[in-house]
Amino acid sequence: MKELTRAEAAAIASEYLKTIGDEFVLLDHQTMERDFGWVFFYDSEAHLRSGAIRDAVAGNAPFVVMRATGEVRVTGTVHPLDYYLEQYAAN
Repeated sequence: MKELTRAEAAAIASEYLKTIGDEFVLLDHQTMERDFGWVFFYDSEAHLRSGAIRDAVAGNAPFVVMRATGEVRVTGTVHPLDYYLEQYAAN
């Protein structure tokens, strides 16, 4: 299997967001590229429009689209993001 491009990974990320709710949008400017894939961040569309804390999404962990497989892996909120990314890099 060929490795994904960023555009292909972003399409997978957008489809994944639809599975958890139609009110979410990717924060493209925050996307991080790593050797193993791309780290995507998201927020509610309402929060992006209003800036009001009441519209913010609580506990929305970033997720990774793996470069080699297209698999989506959700990070977590217990540890700092770097902890999860180091785990993915090691595997």
